[in-house]
Amino acid sequence: MIKLLSSQDLDKKKWDALVSQYTSPSQFFHFSWYLDAVCPKWQGLVYGDYELVFPITPQLKLGFTIFVQAIFTREFNFIGKLPSADVLVQIKQALHSYKFLYFASSSELVSINLKTSIRNYQLIKLGLPYDDVYKNYSQNIKRSLKKSVDAAIEIRSIFEPLTLIDLFRNEKGAEFGHLGKKEYAAILQLMNNGKSADFAYQIAAYLDGELIASSFYFVSPTAILFLKGAVNATGKSIGAMVSLHDHVLKTFSNSHTYFDFGGSNAKGLREFNLKFGAIDMNYLLLSSNNLPWPLNSLFDKKYKHNA
Repeated sequence: MIKLLSSQDLDKKKWDALVSQYTSPSQFFHFSWYLDAVCPKWQGLVYGDYELVFPITPQLKLGFTIFVQAIFTREFNFIGKLPSADVLVQIKQALHSYKFLYFASSSELVSINLKTSIRNYQLIKLGLPYDDVYKNYSQNIKRSLKKSVDAAIEIRSIFEPLTLIDLFRNEKGAEFGHLGKKEYAAILQLMNNGKSADFAYQIAAYLDGELIASSFYFVSPTAILFLKGAVNATGKSIGAMVSLHDHVLKTFSNSHTYFDFGGSNAKGLREFNLKFGAIDMNYLLLSSNNLPWPLNSLFDKKYKHNA
């Protein structure tokens, strides 16, 4: 029997124990500490004694409870054993109880009776010597690394989330105008939660003692997820962000299986990621809109339902 439980009623130890066994990309987005930060009122579909789980991040909009992919997450997947036909029916019923669905997944199960479109993110396969990773860098990336070496930038391991957030707001705030106080508070909580769970990894680049770039990652025993980074004009001119990513890849190339860039479908960012030797990975954007008119048209426009 499938149960829909609030985050307060879930057994998070059992939930996270199951997620820990799931080593595919997107694992991080499913940990309870991650969900607690990005959607404190998240819920979970749970089958049996945590044999199968799936997170749901509901929102209340204009009197309707909808299910929209939480910010700072890419996708939600079913984790655990494959459900029987009866359980699959229960899952479909649970999902379609929401008048509006807009989330992403790599699980084929959830594509049933939902509109789909393909999205991608970039990933570097690891588990090999750093020299082999470096060979796959583009000439542009290699030139950027040489600039940072010639400039003698210093890379330090730190844990200063606000330093990164402030740098990001100063350098990228206008470009990412959709991020407000609520969103910045969520990412700060996410970084702190990751630290408490022993997954946080933040580094920064300095030139003559001045901060020029910082980046934040989550590192599990098997994988790395890039969360957020920022670089100022000086850092850009000498390849500081390239140097930070390279530092992480050099540190974990042998011990970990992949480096997940988190995105992106955006052309410029995708091309930057691919220059590190990353490959495109596909997943599905899933949607369903059964809201009454005119809300259905408004939500289609807001979430690009027909894209």
